[in-house]
Parts: sequence; C-alpha cells; structure tokens
Amino acid sequence: MRRLDDTEVAELLDSDAVARLATIDADGYPHVTPIWFLWADGLMRLTSYADRPHLDRIRGNPRVGLVVDTEAAQRPDGERPNRQVRITGDATVAVDTGGEWTRRIRRKYLGAANEGTRTTGERVVITLRPTRFRAVASV
Repeated sequence: MRRLDDTEVAELLDSDAVARLATIDADGYPHVTPIWFLWADGLMRLTSYADRPHLDRIRGNPRVGLVVDTEAAQRPDGERPNRQVRITGDATVAVDTGGEWTRRIRRKYLGAANEGTRTTGERVVITLRPTRFRAVASV
C-alpha cells in the first residue's frame, strides 16, 4: 500500500465513483448504503430522500464511515490496482433547503444538462466532518 498524493486524492474525489456510507443500527450492526457525494471545503456532502432508513441510523448514532474507491482493469501480472479514500467521522442531517446540495451533486454525476431535472420528494443533506481521512493505493 502507498499513500495517494494530493492530485490523486482530488482526482478520485472529483470522479463519478459512488461512495459507500456505513451506518450502525440500534443493535450495533453495520449497514452500507451506496450514495452520491460531493467533497467541498474539507467536508463530505451527500443527499438523500428524507424517509430513508440510513438517516434514522445517523440521527441515532452520528459516527459513520465512508469509502470511495476505484479499481483499474486487470494488468498482465493479474493485479487490479485500486485507489481509495476512507473517511470516518461524525455526520449531521439537515433539510436541503432550496435543493442546493442536491443540484450540485446531481451536476457532478449527471452533468449540467440535467441540472434542471427535478427530483420528487423532500431531500436532506448529510454532512460528514472527517475525524480520520486515509487515502491509499494498492500499488
């Protein structure tokens, strides 16, 4: 394993890779949710429909984990090199007033052409403030 340099971290977090958000239920079991994200100003922002179960788990226990990773095609030596950012920290949930974060995240994944496309249902923004941030590559 090696650490990613700042350029590699930026490329990974700017990519359209899907994050996986880990939350803990009331019985102490982990749940992993695939979710779109935006890294901005040292915070991870994610949006979701307001009625999703992972939001209740965050409200009950704000300690979460998140990973963003990519894996390259198999090389002749049989390796599939990967890059990953792993974050743990505390998350908060708030109404996405005016849909600002939902629009920004949709623009990242779908492009400006879909920016005006509306989603139905109330959206919330999850803000993850990292306490640990690790960025590594397999090779």
